[in-house]
Amino acid sequence: MSGEQAYGDLDNFSIDNEPKQKQTRQIPGSRWKSIFSGKVLMFLIFILLSVFLILLVTGVIKSSETNQTVEEFQSQIQMQVSHALNNVSEKSDLEEIGLRIQEHVAQMGARVLEELSKNITDLMNTISRKLESLPRPECRNSPCPDSWIPFNGSCYLFSAMKASWSASQRYCSIRQSHLLVINTIEEQHFVTMEIKSKEFWFGLNDHSTEGKWEWVDGTDYKTTTKFWAAGEPNNANSGEDCAQTDASGRWNDNHCSKNLFFICEQEARSA
Repeated sequence: MSGEQAYGDLDNFSIDNEPKQKQTRQIPGSRWKSIFSGKVLMFLIFILLSVFLILLVTGVIKSSETNQTVEEFQSQIQMQVSHALNNVSEKSDLEEIGLRIQEHVAQMGARVLEELSKNITDLMNTISRKLESLPRPECRNSPCPDSWIPFNGSCYLFSAMKASWSASQRYCSIRQSHLLVINTIEEQHFVTMEIKSKEFWFGLNDHSTEGKWEWVDGTDYKTTTKFWAAGEPNNANSGEDCAQTDASGRWNDNHCSKNLFFICEQEARSA
């Protein structure tokens, strides 16, 4: 109820009535009370400012001390870590651990290799037994490996993939053979019939000296019959150092890095 009355008085309050209200409320001695109240207020403000300044200075000092403490802590940690690392470097613990790890790895590697070797041996034995149990067909007595074509005492492999001249020679070498060496007109005719209008590398090159052609098996080039196409070899654009058959079977010189089919040749097995 008192709150409602207070808000009611505010409704009746006006600026015109203010001087009258001040006059009726003034009593003897009120001036001294106002002066005294002002001094008290100033004193309280001074006290509050003093306390605030004290707290501010104290906070700055504490902050400075905290920062110094943090820096000292970090310095101590760094010294301890450095000391620990120095102690580790002076001991052989890490070396011993490293040697143990290497020993375990070596033992594991040896076991893996041993097991792998055993598995391969068992597999090879199984394959051998399977092959021995298979019936021996008549073609087993062929003088040439499977997929090789026999002709006049030699075996020929016409590749189904393309490669550079050098890669082709390496492949033939792995198969215990070499790139084709054409010695006779009959052999040239046989090759022409088998290439089926494709281009094939064969074993002739002038890598060492331009114009000095050599067979890969050492056969004398000068004494063999040549089957170069018209105008070949011409070393067009320079660097054509390897021989190939063209679509008609004639010879052409070409860049050795070009990928072409190739023909391997090996001596046929005796019956």
